[in-house]
Amino acid sequence: MKLQDLLYFNKLVELKSYTAVSEYFGVSQPTISIAIHRLETEFNVELINRNQAHHHVKINQAGQLLYSHTQKIATQVEEIQRDLNSNGADHINFGMPPIIANYYFPELAITLRQDGILDSLANVEGGSATLLEQLKQGSVDVALLGSATPLESPTIESKVVAQSDFKLIVPPDSPLAQQTTIRVRDLDRQDVIAFSDGFIHQQILNQLIKEHSLHIHTSYTTSDIELLKQLVSRGVGVALLTDEAIRPADNVVPLSIQDEDLPPFYVSVAYRKSHVLTPKEKNLIKVLTKHIQAT
Repeated sequence: MKLQDLLYFNKLVELKSYTAVSEYFGVSQPTISIAIHRLETEFNVELINRNQAHHHVKINQAGQLLYSHTQKIATQVEEIQRDLNSNGADHINFGMPPIIANYYFPELAITLRQDGILDSLANVEGGSATLLEQLKQGSVDVALLGSATPLESPTIESKVVAQSDFKLIVPPDSPLAQQTTIRVRDLDRQDVIAFSDGFIHQQILNQLIKEHSLHIHTSYTTSDIELLKQLVSRGVGVALLTDEAIRPADNVVPLSIQDEDLPPFYVSVAYRKSHVLTPKEKNLIKVLTKHIQAT
C-alpha cells in the first residue's frame, strides 16, 4: 500500500473532484484515478460512487470509514514534515499568553539565559485557547497555557505547574471597593473591560454571564493586560483577572469572588504527544516546571 495513495484519497474526499486533486498535487488526473482504483483493489471494496452525469465524486460508507483514518494520516504526515524541516533548527516555537508571561517570564528568563535556551525561543503570543489550537496544529512546539480545568486532550501532554484564583479588579473609588468580597451577581449592570477572544479569562466571563443571566456593558476589549489594568484604575470599567497578575502598583482593588461555580485558573506546561522533543525543548520544559512550581 502506498502512502501517497491514501493522501490522494484524503484530498479527493475533501475536494470531491479528480481535477482539483490533480491540480493540488501537481500530477495528472489519471494518476489520481489509478491511485483510487489501487486502494479499492487492496481493500477489496468500492470507496466512491461516481456520478458521471453531474461530474462529481460521492464518497460511500466504506469511503467515509477510510477517510476517518486518512485524516489522521494526513495530519501526521504534515507534522512529520514540519519536524523534519525544523530538524537542527536552533529555535523553539514557544507559546505564552501575556498574562502568564508578565508574571512568570522575567524570572524565568534569567535561568533560560544561563542554560542557553533564551535566545532559541521564538515567542508566539496569544490567548491560551488560541495557543492550544496552534499547539495541536503544530505551529507551536511548547507552551505555557492557562485553563479553567486541567488540560485533557488525546494529542496533548500537559502538567499543571500552578493554580490561582480569579479576582474582580475595580477602581479605588468604586462602591464595590468598600467590600472585601463580592458575588458574581454583583457584576450585573457593570461596565466591564474585556479580554479579546481566545483568552481563558474571557471564556470564564462569558460563562458567568450566561449562567447568572448577567447584563453587562463592555466598555473596551483588549489583549494588553497593562492597558486593561490602567483602564480599570481610571474608572472605565471593572475586569476579571487572576490574582497573580495583580500588583500593588496597579492602583486597582482586587476582590475575591465568593461563588462555588467560579473555577480556579490553572497554568500548565504543554506539548504535543507526537512531537519528538529536542534536548533544548526538554530542558525548557524542565526549567518551566521547576521554577513555576517553586514560585
